[in-house]
Amino acid sequence: MSWTTLILLSVVVAIVAFRWYTIRSGGPDVSQTELLDWIKQDSDTCILDVRSPGEFDSGHVPGAINIGHKEVAANPDLLKPHADKKIVIYCEMGVRARIAQNALVKAGFSSVYHLTGDMAAWRRADLSIEHANPKTGTG
Repeated sequence: MSWTTLILLSVVVAIVAFRWYTIRSGGPDVSQTELLDWIKQDSDTCILDVRSPGEFDSGHVPGAINIGHKEVAANPDLLKPHADKKIVIYCEMGVRARIAQNALVKAGFSSVYHLTGDMAAWRRADLSIEHANPKTGTG
């Protein structure tokens, strides 16, 4: 194996490792139980579903708002009205939520959490789910 190939391979491995680390380290997680406690306490919490509108309409965490992960990443200022709140982000399995979480942390938001297990775990735990109102398209 030539030095050029070895260096190129090392760079690729470093990029993949960095990308994995960035997705996995966006900030702290919050458990389903903790989130339910925050909701019961009526704490200043913004629940952010970063899935597609269709996924959101098919069922979401009660009280969640829907802004896609790409929109959040491109324009974190969309969440400025919630900057003084705890922001709990989720998607279906975690990847999109981590992208949005990273964008908000980089934009200076200080209390950004990822919902452990995302919507898939919420469903598995048989927790309450809101569905979009078919007449208005809102939750």
